[in-house]
Amino acid sequence: MAPSQKHIDHDRLYTDVQYRHDYVSEFIEFSKKDQDLIHQSATVVAGLVPTIVDAVYDKLFNYDITWSHFAQDQDGLKISDEKSKNVANVTMRSEVIAFRKTMLTKYLKKLVTSDWNLSYLKYLDWVGHIHTTTPMKKSSINVEYIHCNALFGFLSGMIVDALQKCTEWDDATRDSIIQAYVKFFWMQNDLFSKYYVKERVLTDKEKAAVGASEEAAENKIRRHLRNESLLNTAVCTAAGIVIGAIFYKNLGF
Repeated sequence: MAPSQKHIDHDRLYTDVQYRHDYVSEFIEFSKKDQDLIHQSATVVAGLVPTIVDAVYDKLFNYDITWSHFAQDQDGLKISDEKSKNVANVTMRSEVIAFRKTMLTKYLKKLVTSDWNLSYLKYLDWVGHIHTTTPMKKSSINVEYIHCNALFGFLSGMIVDALQKCTEWDDATRDSIIQAYVKFFWMQNDLFSKYYVKERVLTDKEKAAVGASEEAAENKIRRHLRNESLLNTAVCTAAGIVIGAIFYKNLGF
């Protein structure tokens, strides 16, 4: 007899963060043991946080497309200096960079100390939410998914590299801790992607906002097609008149 399949509620995956987490964590086999291993690494990772944070922002500074996001208000920070709204004036000493570094520091410290409960899952979900222009959000910052994904690759690579060099644990424990981090970053990445993928189920307020936007876009397309149709009709009519005139002229009329 074939094993029975576990039913997964599609819509609930997009509306219930705990349910989504439970599904993804079960799928990738991220367990309580993995959570404990991440906490066990706190003594090593917490000490590396300042170095990791500086490296992340050095990396972001390397590309104009990633650095440009810091010349606008952030979720939780309204830029007070008008000059800083010009990306050319944004430096490592700017208010917005200090703010973002503080937020990343808190994020990494929470990773190795927080209890794995609904409150923490909502925090991880919020981290994904604030990077998009989805409704129900204070700021209008929108970081395209390609940059978020690239940053996760860089950040996870840094942490894994640091853990591989650690001599505090035996080989088996170190490998298990690394596996736990790899799984975690896949889970966090998922809570980012849910705000970008088209399959996501929208809330009623989001549907209303998207509906208004889509209606406006559809009306614009209708106007364009109508104008194009009128133009085509006019062109065809003019062409018909010209061809008719030539035809009648050739017949001697």
